[in-house]
Amino acid sequence: MRTENSAGAEERMKFKLSKNNGQYLYRIVLAVTAAAALLPVACNYIMDGGIVSEWIVRTQELSAGLRLFPSTEAFSGMWSRENGMDSNLWLIPAGILYRISGRMVLTYRIYMLVVQIMTLIFAKMFFESFFADKETKLSAFIGVLLYMTSPYRIYICYDLADISSAVVWMLLPLYAWAVLGILRGRRKIRDIVVGSLVLAGIGYAEIIYFFVLSAVTIFAVLYFRKVFPVITIGAGGILLGPVLYRLGQYLFQGVYEEIGIPIRSIMQNGYRFGQFFSSYAFRDGHPGMGLGMFACLLAGLWVSFVAGGGKLLKREKFFMIVSCIFFLLSLRYCPWDLAQRLGIWSLKLVSLINTPAIFAGLSLGGLCIPAAAGVERLTRQENRLSAFLVPFGVFLACLGICVYQCNMLTYSRLPMGVI
Repeated sequence: MRTENSAGAEERMKFKLSKNNGQYLYRIVLAVTAAAALLPVACNYIMDGGIVSEWIVRTQELSAGLRLFPSTEAFSGMWSRENGMDSNLWLIPAGILYRISGRMVLTYRIYMLVVQIMTLIFAKMFFESFFADKETKLSAFIGVLLYMTSPYRIYICYDLADISSAVVWMLLPLYAWAVLGILRGRRKIRDIVVGSLVLAGIGYAEIIYFFVLSAVTIFAVLYFRKVFPVITIGAGGILLGPVLYRLGQYLFQGVYEEIGIPIRSIMQNGYRFGQFFSSYAFRDGHPGMGLGMFACLLAGLWVSFVAGGGKLLKREKFFMIVSCIFFLLSLRYCPWDLAQRLGIWSLKLVSLINTPAIFAGLSLGGLCIPAAAGVERLTRQENRLSAFLVPFGVFLACLGICVYQCNMLTYSRLPMGVI
């Protein structure tokens, strides 16, 4: 009897040690992933290029006095006017920090550090919740890895330097986490409140994403046949009142014409089919899925159609369908010109999208879920060698391309003349 008890205690101890080691390794690889995405922040300067000058102008104006929208004078000092309907809400902390420190480079580095860390935390929350029924955290880690090192997200943060869009990508997994909680109905009130606040926050950063995510939420309601996520759209729209009112004035009353927001066709800015499969080099602001994502999707297809490893779950199919829709919307052949012919308001509204490439980014973000699920199913196959090599190879590929992308930026962009 004592021998059996001792053996049982020994097994429990081994299991506990194994679990603790797994948690420790999990945290280490997450930290390495975050470090790879933070490489440009390590530079003691702001890289020239993109639309980072817009962020600098807005931050300087906010340091002199808080205001929800930039002034016409501020717009006159911006290189880009596409974000004319976006608010200053998420830039207020930067304005306060710049007023205290008087150093724009320090403000930028701290701001981007916080954005990247919070993106990691929110992505970790979502993927761990989404894959909570899995035996290990491998699928959650692969999802976080693919999201954090996505070539499109790195392009948005550092190459294009669209800080407002970087904030949106920070909030996307938090909104998905809240909607997932609403659908599961465990803490519905909390998740509705969080979802409403986050959706409104996304609208304050980039108004176009508010409409896009509202459409995705409605599709989720129809797909899962649960109506409660709609509340986030209504409540978020109320909280977003000042931005929607300003947008309505611009679309229907001809106000804010002096800002000079460009009105044009966006079709020619879309993706070509082959550009989705680029790994490390891209042109015209069209980054591809990267080698890591491509390997994950191939692994999922191989398991499903060759190894008989099962099909995608309903929740995973949802993200696959949404990603395919976004993929079609991002192509240069999508007839956006037809939508712009509905009236002056539609011409202005579609022009605010600026480029269909934002849908390519959302498509690649949504593919993180089926890609991570595919790798997890592969690890449950009998071939233990491939079960180890594929996740490890994906880890190296994602980190390698992320480091390469960041390294090329830091060594090819000149420092801006700001302190």
